[in-house]
Order: sequence, then structure tokens, then C-alpha cells
Amino acid sequence: MAHLDENLSLQDLASLVKQAPEDVSRELIEIGLKSPYKSAVPPKIVRAYLQYKGFKIPKQTVSFQMLKGGVAKTTSALNLGWRAAMYGARVLMLDLDQQANLTFALGVDAENLPVWVDVVEKRATIEQAVISLGEGLDLIPSSLNNSVLDRVLLQSNRNWAQAVKGPLREIADNYDLVIIDTAPSLSILNTAVTCASSTVVLPINPDKFSMAGVKKHLADLKELEAEFDLKLEKRVLFTRFDGREMASREILSQCVDLFEDLLMKNYIRSSSEVKNTIGSGKTIFSTKNPAREDYDLVTREILQIG
Repeated sequence: MAHLDENLSLQDLASLVKQAPEDVSRELIEIGLKSPYKSAVPPKIVRAYLQYKGFKIPKQTVSFQMLKGGVAKTTSALNLGWRAAMYGARVLMLDLDQQANLTFALGVDAENLPVWVDVVEKRATIEQAVISLGEGLDLIPSSLNNSVLDRVLLQSNRNWAQAVKGPLREIADNYDLVIIDTAPSLSILNTAVTCASSTVVLPINPDKFSMAGVKKHLADLKELEAEFDLKLEKRVLFTRFDGREMASREILSQCVDLFEDLLMKNYIRSSSEVKNTIGSGKTIFSTKNPAREDYDLVTREILQIG
């Protein structure tokens, strides 16, 4: 099982607060937050230091959704969760895709563990479903057992809008950021996820099918907002950008024109290293490649810091 034992580098912390690393190190000592490591800072100290500097991490529930598969949805959810925890956020990652890609990527075998269907059916409490992955980072895993969730919700008299939101409310005080990974579909469960979300991130690849998927998904979200009286922050995240390919440049330009304020300021460049970290127990942030910097900036954008 992957475990968050990676700390934020002093250089990255200094970059965030726009100071020299030696000045940050000296300041940490002055305010009684000296790191036990020379060039890295643990999450608790990062959190305390950012609070001292006036940064505030807003409480939010961010779901990654997209009709089309293969758009780096799970990869983006995974790296946002890792990085946010390194910045001192208290993070819960909730895997609601029956394929359990996020759970697998974190090295968790959930075959005999409680998953969301067990919470809904009251065979387990939400607290019993939570797995600790390290300081400030928890997971509620998924497995094929979640494949019956839509049928369970359809056949019951439960309020779909509360199927995810209700249980999460019980542990909301424990977290700053809840990240939900979903299956690539428009389903009853994903409707419940949307009702529980404050922000929906739609990853898009540089291909026409992704573009069509984003348009359809945005239209569906608009209908759900009206039906359930929601006020969602909707963000489009451009992934797997390759500046050498004309298709990447053209579709990114189209995204700027079509989605305007919905398009995130930062995008993810294509990198083979991203795939190599999946299931390895390591994060993209222990490597040196363009996607590392990109996911760092996306995390800052979501957390509204820097």
C-alpha cells in the first residue's frame, strides 16, 4: 500500500511564498517550526507555516468527472490528493469508480474491505471505510462490489442527492479537501457525486472525442444544477498536452475559445513518467519531469494558494 512519506521540498515551499529557501528556513526556526529535515518540510509544519503567512485552504469537495475514459481523470485526482496533503491540507480521496483505478494506483487491495456500497447499505460506517495513507491523507477505497450501487439507489427509496453528500457530512470536519474519482458515465451514482461536490473538474485530452464529451457533460451538469438547485464551480483541465503536436495546440486553442473562464489556468503536459509512478508507491513529485511542475501548479490553483 502506498504511504505518504514524501515531504514538500524547502525549495517548493520557498517558491510558493516567493522567498529564498534560506530565508524560509530561518523564518521557520524563528517561529518555532524548525523542520527535522534539511531540505524538506513535513505536512504539519507546512500547514502551520502557511497559516502563519496568511494562507487559508478552503474546505471543498472536488469530483473528477468525464464521460470519456482515458483522459487522465484518475491520475489527476491521485496527484492532486498527494500534493495537497504535502501542502498541509487534510485530504480524503474517495474512489467511486467500480474499476477501482484510484485504489489500485495507491496499492490498496479492497476486496475484503468496506467500500461505499457497504456505507450506503449500512453494513459499515463511513469511519470504518476510511484507510489512512499517511499524515493528512486518507482513502475510502473501491472494488467491484460498488458495481451494484446504481441498482441499490434505484431500487431503494433513498434520496439520491444525499447518497454521497449525507455520509460525507458525518466526517466533514476531519478534512479540508475531499477528492472523488468517478466512473466515465452519466449515472445515478454520479448524480449523487455531483450533488455532493462544490467543484467538478472535467479533464480533457487533445482529441475531438474529449471535446465532445466535455460539451455533453457540461450540458448535463447544467441540468443537474437546475434540478437540484446546485451552485457548482466547473473547471476544465487540459491534460496530456504536447506542444510538438498540432492537434494539442489546436484543441487547446479551441478550449480557450469555447470554455473561457471554465478552463483552468494550468494544464498538464504529456509525460511517460506519470504512468511509471502508478502503483509504484511513489508520486510524480519524487521525479523530475514537466508533469510534476504542472500538477503542482494545478494543486495550488485548486487550493487557491500562491
